Amino acid sequence: MESSLLNSKPSLNSSRIPPKAATVEVEIAEPQPLDRSVNSRGSISHPIQANMDLHTSTKPKLAVIGAGHLGRIHAKLLAARPDCTLVGVCDPIASSREWVEQNLQVASFSDFSELVDQVDAIVLATPTEHHHRVGKWALERGIHTFIEKPIANRVDQARELHRCATKNQAILQVGHVERFNPVWESMLARIQPSSVHYIESRREGVYTGRSTDIGIVLDLMIHDLDLILSLIDSPVTNIRASGRRVLGQHEDLAVADLEFQNGARAHLRASRISSAAARTMEIQADSEWYDLDFATNSWTATRASAAVDCGDLQADRLDPSERAKVKDELFGRWLDRMEITPQAGNAIAAEHKDFLTAIRTGSQPRVNGLAAIKSLEVACEITEQIAQRSLRVVRRAA
Repeated sequence: MESSLLNSKPSLNSSRIPPKAATVEVEIAEPQPLDRSVNSRGSISHPIQANMDLHTSTKPKLAVIGAGHLGRIHAKLLAARPDCTLVGVCDPIASSREWVEQNLQVASFSDFSELVDQVDAIVLATPTEHHHRVGKWALERGIHTFIEKPIANRVDQARELHRCATKNQAILQVGHVERFNPVWESMLARIQPSSVHYIESRREGVYTGRSTDIGIVLDLMIHDLDLILSLIDSPVTNIRASGRRVLGQHEDLAVADLEFQNGARAHLRASRISSAAARTMEIQADSEWYDLDFATNSWTATRASAAVDCGDLQADRLDPSERAKVKDELFGRWLDRMEITPQAGNAIAAEHKDFLTAIRTGSQPRVNGLAAIKSLEVACEITEQIAQRSLRVVRRAA
C-alpha cells in the first residue's frame, strides 16, 4: 500500500530514539504439500506452532515498515494498544521519520534490516512492489508478518511468501480490512452462504494520488474480490473483464464478471476517477436479498412478506386502481424489510487484534496467505484481460 519507497542501503545513523519513550476454473495450486488440511476457502483448519513461546501476559514487539498514509494509521493504533509494544517505524524519508518521532515518541529507522533481533512481528505498509522483498526477509527469519493488501504484485511472489511462512512457522496475515467491517460481520451472522447466487459490488472514489504503483483492481476491487470469494465456496470457472487507463500506466476504471462452478455469479465495478465515493454491495440469496453500504455502516435485508410468499398477494392480479396502491404499501404489506446499523468499530484495530491473537496462540488469522493468494489470482487474471484490451483516453494536439 502507500508509503515512500524503501531504501535498500542501511544508513549509519538510521535509528533514532526520541528523548521520551511512549508507553502507550480459479483454484489455488499449492506450491508444495502441507502437513495441515486446507479447506476450499483458503483457511487452514489446524493451528500452527507459534514461532514465539509467548505467555498470555507477554507483549509481542512490533514495528511498522512504511510511514505513509496507511502506515501512520497502523502505527498510531499499535502505539495505543496495551497488548503489544511498538518498537518503532521504518521509512527512508526523513520527514516521515520526524513525524513518527514527534507524534508517537518511538524510534524511527531508515532501513528495515536494522529491525532484526528487535521485533517479533512487523506490519508491512509499503508500496506493493516492496511487499515480496520485505515480507520474504521477515518471514525467512521467523518474524510474524502482517502485509497490507494486496499480498504482492504477482501470484508467484505471493506463493513464495506463503511457503516462507509455512517453512518458518511464522504467522502471515494480509490486510483485507473489509472482512473486519462491522457491516460485513453482522451480515454474515444472518446469511446462508450456500443460498447466494448473485453479488454486485461497487467501489468507487475520487482520485487521491495514493497507491499509484498499482491499478484500481489491486488497489480497490480486490477488497470486494476477497469478500466474494470468502462467501461463495465454489471455484471460479470464468472471468470477463474490461477497463480503462486514463491518468497513468495502470487501469483507473475496471469492470469484471465472475462465474462460479455452483452457478453463482458476481459483477464488480471499481474506479478511482469518480466524482463521489461509493462502497456498496448487493447480495441476492434464495429467500432474501441484502444491500450493504460499507461507507454508512448500514445494511438492509429484504424478503417477500408471508402473504406474497405463499401466493395470496400477487400484484399483477389486482385491478389497476388497487395495483396503484402497491407502491405506498410496498414495504410492509408486500415486502418485509429490516434495516441494520451495527455497532461501529475500527476495522484496522480489529485486524491488529486478530494478528496478535494468532501470534500468541498459533491459530490462523482470518485472512491468511492462502486466502490472499486466492483473491490475487483472480485479480491478476482481471488485470491481464484489461491490459490486453485496455481503452485509454489520448488527446492529440491539433
